Amino acid sequence: MISSSTARHRVLACSLTACIVASLAVTASAGVISGATPFGPHAVTGPGLGAVSVPAIVTKSPNNDDSPTPGSLDDNIVVPIKRFDFNGYIDIEFAVTPSGGVTEYQFFESVDNNTGAIWNGYAIILGYGVGPNFVQSTSDDGLDFDVPDLDWGFASSAFSEIITDGESMQFGGRFHGTGAETIQFRLDVPDVATLRPGFDRFTLRQFPSYVPEPTTLVLVSLAVAGTAIQSRRRAG
Repeated sequence: MISSSTARHRVLACSLTACIVASLAVTASAGVISGATPFGPHAVTGPGLGAVSVPAIVTKSPNNDDSPTPGSLDDNIVVPIKRFDFNGYIDIEFAVTPSGGVTEYQFFESVDNNTGAIWNGYAIILGYGVGPNFVQSTSDDGLDFDVPDLDWGFASSAFSEIITDGESMQFGGRFHGTGAETIQFRLDVPDVATLRPGFDRFTLRQFPSYVPEPTTLVLVSLAVAGTAIQSRRRAG
């Protein structure tokens, strides 16, 4: 049974997402992200599923890199909604249509923790391919979390600390319990098809880190304490 607190979190996330989708749900022009792969060998996948949907991919200003006003919404937006039923990764693959430049997108995500565990961190990694074929993005391919420009700050309703090196992003500082929370970030998407043969799409891999069960914590504490006692005895 879902608690009233959890229900409020999920309603809040869905309401915020619905508002953004309603305000920007127009036919996308010939932008960079042309869709999320829904089937076949490139399907949304991963041991963390759950469920995933991408109800909005809007591209009104292709090749707009570094032009959005810092701290404000702009014309390009992607809205992924995901639910984790297990503490594993989820891969979302996006198809890319060449546009002769770099398009900057604002991502607004709803992330639902339905695993029964408390998360103490959350990571997002850019790359290519899904599952065991996933290869992480490199610093020279142009696909990054708007680094070093950072036109629009990262945000998380669950976590207070965010660290990025451009190709990966780590959230922490607080906890994400049961229910839905939101994450916001910006992404620079180049013409990935020009990077290497066949790279006409990219992948967002996301996964939580979680607090072990109380029993596990007790066992770890006892093991650490036992090691410390043995070390002192040897020293004596």
